[in-house]
Amino acid sequence: MTAQTIADLRRELEKARIVLIGAQTHLAHHAEANAALHCATTVLYSPLHAQVTAAIGQIEHALQRTEPDISTADPQPWVAAWALEELGGILLDLDRCQHGRHPADPCADCGGMSKGNPNLKPGQVIGYTVHGDQIVMPVPGMDRHDPRSWRGALAGTGGEQR
Repeated sequence: MTAQTIADLRRELEKARIVLIGAQTHLAHHAEANAALHCATTVLYSPLHAQVTAAIGQIEHALQRTEPDISTADPQPWVAAWALEELGGILLDLDRCQHGRHPADPCADCGGMSKGNPNLKPGQVIGYTVHGDQIVMPVPGMDRHDPRSWRGALAGTGGEQR
């Protein structure tokens, strides 16, 4: 199996584990409520509860057996969890002025409204995708949080959208 296939299987197993834990909790609460209703001193859990508990244990065992060795694994999947958020934050900060304000935000050091990044103007090409399409600074009025606003075609700079 490829590393990507294992990662996909682990993700699906984790989803199943979360659902089974919810079912286990529900079944336990049902058995406990039933025992309380009948003033029983012991709680009798159903066979389904035992099967769900066993399935959770099997999934956890499978997850442990397929856990990748971080020292030999491709670092990208491990970096992706936190680095994409960090890189996204950096990308969204590219239009700030040297005082930390977005364009059109009040900035006393800029003399009123922020003029934005003096090195990168809206609509300016800042890079290219693997397909050669332009990556541009979003123009005013476009949602900077929408990845499509960083594509050349949508920002009006002539690049092709993929």
